Amino acid sequence: MNLSVISKSMMRLTSTLMTLASKLMTLSSKLMTQASKLMTLPSKLMTLPSKLMTLALTLSLVSACSSLPPPQQLTPSHKLAAPTDSGLYRYLEGDLKAHPNKTGILPLSSGIDAFVARLAIVDAASQSIDLQYYIYHDDETGRLLIWHLIDAADRGVRVRVLLDDLTTKTLDNGLVLLASHPNIEIRLFNPSYERTFRSFAMLTGFSRLNHRMHNKSLTVDNQITVVGGRNIGNEYFSKNDDVDFGDFDLLTIGDVVDEVSNQFDRYWNSEQVESVVNLVPPPTSEMYKEAAKIMARNKQNFLHDEYLNRLELSDLLTQITSKGLAWYWGDAQLLYDPPQKASRQGHQEWLLTDLSHFLAKARHEVLIVSPYFVPTDGGCQALIEAAKQGIKITVITNSLAATDVLAVHAGYKAYRERLLENGIALYEVKVDINNRPSAWKGSSRTSLHAKTFVLDRASVFVGSFNFDPRSAWINTEMGLIVEQREFAGEMMDEVQKSLQRSSYRLGLEDGELVWHDDLSGKVFYADPDASFWRRFMADFIGLLPIESQL
Repeated sequence: MNLSVISKSMMRLTSTLMTLASKLMTLSSKLMTQASKLMTLPSKLMTLPSKLMTLALTLSLVSACSSLPPPQQLTPSHKLAAPTDSGLYRYLEGDLKAHPNKTGILPLSSGIDAFVARLAIVDAASQSIDLQYYIYHDDETGRLLIWHLIDAADRGVRVRVLLDDLTTKTLDNGLVLLASHPNIEIRLFNPSYERTFRSFAMLTGFSRLNHRMHNKSLTVDNQITVVGGRNIGNEYFSKNDDVDFGDFDLLTIGDVVDEVSNQFDRYWNSEQVESVVNLVPPPTSEMYKEAAKIMARNKQNFLHDEYLNRLELSDLLTQITSKGLAWYWGDAQLLYDPPQKASRQGHQEWLLTDLSHFLAKARHEVLIVSPYFVPTDGGCQALIEAAKQGIKITVITNSLAATDVLAVHAGYKAYRERLLENGIALYEVKVDINNRPSAWKGSSRTSLHAKTFVLDRASVFVGSFNFDPRSAWINTEMGLIVEQREFAGEMMDEVQKSLQRSSYRLGLEDGELVWHDDLSGKVFYADPDASFWRRFMADFIGLLPIESQL
């Protein structure tokens, strides 16, 4: 190329950079001006009379306390023995007798199948239902499951519902109405005793309320359970048009189900839970009438929802009705944090210890699928040491464009270069609106939410645990370890097939991050599919000292 041409090109580039710098300086000046105005607000606004603040706080506390019944001792309850004369038992009897002391699992990667599984086992219940979730949304799928729970309670089934209290803010009246059913009891984990000003309570009681129950299980008759990563809500079951979480559960029968029931009992009877009827005023007759009207209207509207057709066409429903469930049989172990973790107690029982021992057994390869991946310095070093021993490590997580929690991505991005430099393979889920949602890929309407680890194509962990500080040290978690080579191998094969289509492969060029789209052959030099402002916000949040809370 001619030197004069190069010179002119450099001059144009310099001019462009100077113009950009000028615009940034102008923007900075405007921001400084606004900040100055904020700093010079009239002092009387910054020094509200303290007695007004005291009055507001007093009114809040008086209102909350006066509306609560006197504290009551919760009556302990425990799992019921699995019935041997029910339709569910007869359906499972042949499989269970053919595989004594083993656990049968059926993977649920489809949101539709995952919801059908829950409805099916609830409808099959004859004695007991134990439901434990971090999030329960008041939306179409949440209501449909509630209606099925009510039907079960009406036929005499004992229903115990244990929810984390963090996201129940708008559910109080509905929960206390539901709890008025003689066969339904609802308890909340680590609840806020201030029910009106919940955000204020979170600020003043952060050290306690920051600890949440992230566990997820639904167990029927102590014979069959669903364990995995899904909460209850449209976005987990392919019903939401705006967002769809690609997730993963296991429908489970056999030996390990009793362990899941024991785990539920331990939480249900712990000092960390409270009955909703002790937190929320009892429902009035008008509330009952209004609730009946709303339920009738919602049921009528739902009759014409195309989602019902999708449920009826579920592959799992076809298998259930033809009695063709193809269980994978093997040994399984339940890992879970004790409820006392919320009080920073029982460290020796924390799931992190057992999960670390599980991962340390790897000899050849480890696959980590985690939507929120913030390894911390300690976790990063452990992965590097394993890689140095010749273990192939692959991590799949959300890209900046696909993640639903920007702060977590900001925490993760600080470790990418270090992991890549030491031979650890990183893949980030693409955004692609044409991709069908599954447990392994995301789109503009889909975000990876599955939490799964696979070791040596022989062992699999499926549960609620994210590879981040919040799961490790703050929230309670649970999950199943399954020793089953066929299942583990098929999972690895499926993931490998989907990587090229569904994710970007990260690499380094001259010490800088690059994203390879192996399907199209394109290479990106900045987080693909993410806007400038999304990248800027991730960089900014990454400067904040909040990793321990991610």
